[in-house]
Amino acid sequence: MTAPTDMTTHLDAVLSRMTLAEKVGQLNYPSGAGGGIAGVAEAVDVPTMIRRGMICGISAGDDLAARRELQRLAVEEGPNGIPLFFGKDCIQRYKTGGPIPLALSCTWDLDLIGRIAAMCAREARADGINLNWAPMLDICHDARWGRIAEGNGEFPYLGARIAEVVVRAYQGADGDMARPDRFMATLKHFMGYGLARAGRDYASVEASPATLARIMEPFRAGIAAGAGAVMVAFNTINDIPVTAHRTLLQDVLRKRLGFRGIIVTDFTAIDPELIHHGVAEDSRAAAYLAFKAGVNVDLVSQAFLNHLPGLVADGIENPAAYTGPDGTYRFGPVTEAEITDRARQVLEAKWRLGLFHDPYIGMDEALRERVTYTAANRALVREAAAKSLVLLKNDRDVLPLRPDRGRIAVIGPLADDRIDMQGTWAIDVDPTKSVTILEGLRAQAGERILHAKGCNIVDDPSLAARLNMHNRSMPSVIIGPDTPEAMLREALEVARSADAILLCLGEAKEHAGESSTRADIALPAAQRPLFDSLSAFARTSGKPLILIAMAGRPLALSHEVAGVDALIWAGHLGNEAGNAIAEVLFGRVAPSGRLSQALPRSVGQLPLRTEDLVTGRPIWGAGVELAEDTALDAKGRHWFRKFTTACILEEPMTPLFPAGFGLTYTSFRYGPLRATSTHLRGAGELTVTVEIANTGPRAGTEVAQAYLHDLVGQTARPRRQLVGFERITLAPGETGTVAFRLTPDDLRYPVGDSLTDLRHAWEPGEFELLIGANAEDVARLRFRWDRA
Repeated sequence: MTAPTDMTTHLDAVLSRMTLAEKVGQLNYPSGAGGGIAGVAEAVDVPTMIRRGMICGISAGDDLAARRELQRLAVEEGPNGIPLFFGKDCIQRYKTGGPIPLALSCTWDLDLIGRIAAMCAREARADGINLNWAPMLDICHDARWGRIAEGNGEFPYLGARIAEVVVRAYQGADGDMARPDRFMATLKHFMGYGLARAGRDYASVEASPATLARIMEPFRAGIAAGAGAVMVAFNTINDIPVTAHRTLLQDVLRKRLGFRGIIVTDFTAIDPELIHHGVAEDSRAAAYLAFKAGVNVDLVSQAFLNHLPGLVADGIENPAAYTGPDGTYRFGPVTEAEITDRARQVLEAKWRLGLFHDPYIGMDEALRERVTYTAANRALVREAAAKSLVLLKNDRDVLPLRPDRGRIAVIGPLADDRIDMQGTWAIDVDPTKSVTILEGLRAQAGERILHAKGCNIVDDPSLAARLNMHNRSMPSVIIGPDTPEAMLREALEVARSADAILLCLGEAKEHAGESSTRADIALPAAQRPLFDSLSAFARTSGKPLILIAMAGRPLALSHEVAGVDALIWAGHLGNEAGNAIAEVLFGRVAPSGRLSQALPRSVGQLPLRTEDLVTGRPIWGAGVELAEDTALDAKGRHWFRKFTTACILEEPMTPLFPAGFGLTYTSFRYGPLRATSTHLRGAGELTVTVEIANTGPRAGTEVAQAYLHDLVGQTARPRRQLVGFERITLAPGETGTVAFRLTPDDLRYPVGDSLTDLRHAWEPGEFELLIGANAEDVARLRFRWDRA
């Protein structure tokens, strides 16, 4: 058969042959082959559904042969020969496990992130996966939320740049996905999922249109880069479930952002979740609301399959029932023309993937062997893991350690844990191929490395069972066999025999991820006695104490930072975690990670947002020291110059470590800011440069960051807003220059009282550009912009 050459002509012909039921089938994505899933009443007979044209794709088959056979059924025995999607959650990794996205974003290295994403696409497409349920672009300010691990930090600007890079790496810079090393990106979760109240997964979201517009920037960027799919969020926004939110999905996503791809629900988001939300009385009503909102593909629930044909027939027979201003069915009847349009969009996505030309693209055993878990892939994830480590403290320059001098006690439940190194959503990563921290250190320092477990990750058996839920056959969170007291005694004995102590504490991989909210973001309680005992021992003995805090979220480490000489925050780093950590600890690689999310002092600071709005009483003016240090303003009112605890009684308002913060094994000095002008006019461009000198003894990488502050606007403006960053690597004594270019586009901000009224404003006036090593340590330059 001759391969089709024109998409419109070919799809017109396919659609003309399809029955209404077969078109609806292209909007149905049930559970995987051979079994049911939450929200599906009975097991899904996938082969029969394929033969009847009732299915557009599946998350099915753990091996290539199974996927090939299902694709053969679709194209050879299906009524119209339409190939299948095979989708999976490849959250920045497929077979070769690299750092979780939150950790990867701490590299601020877009080239590296792009190479990791390209590796993921290459491995997955060679295994038959053509549709990826990633990247996750949700902006979050509350570290209690478990899915913060899957995101790219708190900055919309950084998230937008990462979205562009990842989409182009998945789909190709030219958008040609008909290749065996590319697959389709799904931007998720549109919208507001990361703003869940108190970090409780799936909880409601209350957010202004301007706030939604700010956190929408990563989606805007991903759509502009050509993303083929968008997944809607589970949550409600301002009382309306996003799955049924016509304004968000049609007026904003389709019209304002210009998205032309497919809109998919999250799993079971139609049925039963719209029923649970209380906006639909039954599955039929839920299907109607989601379809009328603009959804293309129903994941798992099969509500579209079960009810759309009947809704079309009912609309023809009883159109008056769909014309009233009130009630569930107020948006007019469902028509076959609408279903045809939605099915066309699904078929267009399959065309873009090359499936109508070759439905078996990439399904090649030999290709899979050549591109999966290769030496180059392992080297890449090792590089990424090392670059994602964030050095937060290094008193007495205790780091780097010497592998050839002294003994090092490696203590903690994560020291020899290869499973939790993978982090959440490492569905297809083989943990047996992972290198633990202990193994990585021993590979470089041999017998000088001593070891003790010290404590359990958690002591609660019920919590341990929950943390092992996705790896029950190979549990990582194991209680015992020794008692906590016995493990602590052993740890102290090992510490006494060593010259330096490395503590490996933090979270199991399932402490983070979906449905993994934490009430407290401190170290798990079972680990605190070990920390306190070793901190006290190190203080009295004078032995260096280094803490690696591994987690899927920012942790509150106020207590710990005061009790250690050196502190590293590490996300879950993947297969090469142990080797990467050893390279950084021993100085073979200098740390270069910078926080993409501020670390709070305590859970009481949450939500914590670096780009927070300026308040009527700024934190630097709301104090308690009134008697000795006040001043009068021009109207005779008291103005507080000093503050101690501001509005929080127990601790400062500032984060423990600001976003953008990170140390290395050298030091940098910033010169004065220099601008081509301090007056930007019209559509002109302003360039601001700064010289950065490496004043320390080692080579190192600095991440210079630029933040904008609009002094006066129609609405309250953030105290600072990230607008640029540059990585620069300098030898000892070397000086380099970084440049930041601003145009009026960088000055725009969202205004409007509703989502339909939302627009971006460009206002003449005074601005400040803040440039420095992190969000707090900055130099300021004031400039003005006028329209002409």
